Amino acid sequence: MKKLLFSLIALGLIISAQAQDGINGKKKTSITARYTALDFGTSKKVQNGSIGSVLNDKKWGQLPSTKKALGIGFITSYSSQVDIFSNFDFSITTMPDVLVTAFTGSSEYFYASAESGMNVKMFKGDYCVNPYLTAGLGVRSYDMSKFGAYAPVGFGLQIKTFKGSNLNLTATYATKMSKSFVPSYNYGINYSFPLK
Repeated sequence: MKKLLFSLIALGLIISAQAQDGINGKKKTSITARYTALDFGTSKKVQNGSIGSVLNDKKWGQLPSTKKALGIGFITSYSSQVDIFSNFDFSITTMPDVLVTAFTGSSEYFYASAESGMNVKMFKGDYCVNPYLTAGLGVRSYDMSKFGAYAPVGFGLQIKTFKGSNLNLTATYATKMSKSFVPSYNYGINYSFPLK
């Protein structure tokens, strides 16, 4: 699993580096500050039923019940409609599906995730608001010993702010790619700052 983690990180960095060498070298690269909420509870309810039944019963998870993570990321414009991203999130949190008892000890773990992928925007121009689809590959770990691979897929909204900066709102589903992975819905907000 560690080989998969390093392969995914290397792939994301290579793609980002190649995207910078675009036509006339004028592709913009940004660093992002990220906040992510991981919703394991709703994912489990959907697996045991359906999205429709969870929505009808009004059992979709709320922000206080999610696990939170902070992180950094890099976004490179591959073209006017496609962005390549690499994200790294960190947190001290509890593991999903682990019951805490007097015998299990501490319930807090160091959480880390790394993912790379692409955002395909709806509009080609420089619009104030631009919806996009997002997909990628990632690895998540607890205490750097329990690893799980996943593929985040979903949608987002890019909002132009000022001087090349953007606010991005995303909602993705982390689909299971390895046996030990626990799927989740991920809700993120990040703010990008251009590096040049």
